[in-house]
Amino acid sequence: MEFEQVLVKTGGFGRFQKTVMVLALMLSGLHTALYAFGHYLILVTPFSQWCFHNYSVPSAEEISALPRGRCQGVAMHSAEDGHHNGTTFQEGLKACPSGWQYDPNEFFPTVTMENEWVCGDSWKLYTVHTTYWLGSMAGYLICGVLSDRIGRKKTIMILTVIGSTASLAGTYFSGFVGFSVLRFFTGMAALTINSVVFVLAIEYTVSQRRTLVSFVWVTMWGLLSSVAPWYGYLTQSWRSLLYAAVVADVLLLSCLAWFPESSSWLLSVGRTSEAVHHLQRLASRNGRSVTREAVLELLLGGNKQSNPKVPSFYESTKAMLKLPRLRRMTLLIYVTWFSVCLCYHGCTLELGRLGLNIYTTYSIAMALELPVNIICIVSLDVLGRRWPNVTFLVVGGISSITMGLARTTSESWTLAMAALCLSAFAGCYMITYQLSSEIFPTVIRGRSVQLQRLVGELGGLAGMHVAALAERDRFLPVTVMGATALAASVFAFFLPDTVHLALPQTLEDGEGLARDRGLCFCPVSAADLFFKRRGDHRNGRSSSGFVQSVARTENDAEESVPRGASPERPQRLLKECQED
Repeated sequence: MEFEQVLVKTGGFGRFQKTVMVLALMLSGLHTALYAFGHYLILVTPFSQWCFHNYSVPSAEEISALPRGRCQGVAMHSAEDGHHNGTTFQEGLKACPSGWQYDPNEFFPTVTMENEWVCGDSWKLYTVHTTYWLGSMAGYLICGVLSDRIGRKKTIMILTVIGSTASLAGTYFSGFVGFSVLRFFTGMAALTINSVVFVLAIEYTVSQRRTLVSFVWVTMWGLLSSVAPWYGYLTQSWRSLLYAAVVADVLLLSCLAWFPESSSWLLSVGRTSEAVHHLQRLASRNGRSVTREAVLELLLGGNKQSNPKVPSFYESTKAMLKLPRLRRMTLLIYVTWFSVCLCYHGCTLELGRLGLNIYTTYSIAMALELPVNIICIVSLDVLGRRWPNVTFLVVGGISSITMGLARTTSESWTLAMAALCLSAFAGCYMITYQLSSEIFPTVIRGRSVQLQRLVGELGGLAGMHVAALAERDRFLPVTVMGATALAASVFAFFLPDTVHLALPQTLEDGEGLARDRGLCFCPVSAADLFFKRRGDHRNGRSSSGFVQSVARTENDAEESVPRGASPERPQRLLKECQED
């Protein structure tokens, strides 16, 4: 029997999924917001820096009145009213013997300000960013191997301990070398933990509720990320963000004590006895009374071998590259994900160049994702994955190119177009993120998804370089992102639509996933056809042909539909037609 049907028998989306699993998703969203978004916040460089040569430290009011600019040398002169006037006599300074001063109204004190990684020493800031990204990439590689070897839950716990320890140590060792090394280990746990928690939650979710799982996570990520800058504003300390990240990790570890290991992964590696134990406990938590023998019978069906032979780690990886459809889907989703991450991160960085208040800008950038998430949860189970994803990419691409060609200087117009672009890219980010967990079979899902996330990190780095093109031409980055998004829409169009399909378990399931769904497949069209014919029958017209068609579909489903595609829908349609 399909593992999807086993989940239904043990409670479907029951009490456990609605409480413990949703809580774990919320805590992983909090973790990601404080690690990934918090990393940018603690390293923010204020727009203006001043070096005072003949005056110790002016008041905050006097600093706020100085002209804005980077790396400025200022000479202070006394005025008749007892205050001091500033005269900028040099710009582009590399060093300041008396120490750089900043406007406290621009942003709260960050580690960049504390260590004066600005102007001539700005290379230290970019080195810290680089070590963080390298740590994130290393984390994806390690996580991909561990999650398929030792399991999802143990991998999450190991990385959480590493990340929280490095974050806590970073509050004490804030020097250049020590902080850079600690940021590497923090980066290992920044996004990888969320990715594995998401996969673990998806593997315990029935197909009808997988979009809801994605919605819970991205909503928490968006809301908490929009609040994070204001938390720093209230505490006025970059260390408070690291302390909060450690607290979030402790809460996540506590929640994991109630979360079982992935039963589908246990089955894929031949540990059937443990999988049965976890599923029996899951049924009990969901208020279902299912015996161990009943669960085992559901899983094995007519096969009484409790521990069937499974391919080794190397064999499954090699087979993934040899199977043609699975290989094509892997390449398509990796290229699409790279492009989506490039556009999403590049657009986010561009939003910070609008000259608005930093707190407001960051909050707007993340808050814009909430309405997009609502659109996704409403449309994904109705329109499928393909059409909303392609639509978001096309809208984002056209908006970006229009913005680049219009070359307007209006701040309102620029903000509106940037908001539309970011919203569209956020939509395709969510859909592609969910789609990757639904395409890969369980036996290789861990390493495949983590490798995809690594490709996304490369896309994010490319997005940073694209955003840097604004130094040459302000509108060049959005033009490049627009062209990239339109190209990605073509690749996304050829990805299979996995709506209402059970997660594939074996490599054969993944190879046959959605094989019977063409490029023009849309759940709405299929439903309209059924109800139209059902209406003809109720109006006195014969529907025997349709019943026979559904019956043939049922027989075909039992013989040819891959294990990743459930034949339950044809059976349900046949039953309803016969009742009429």
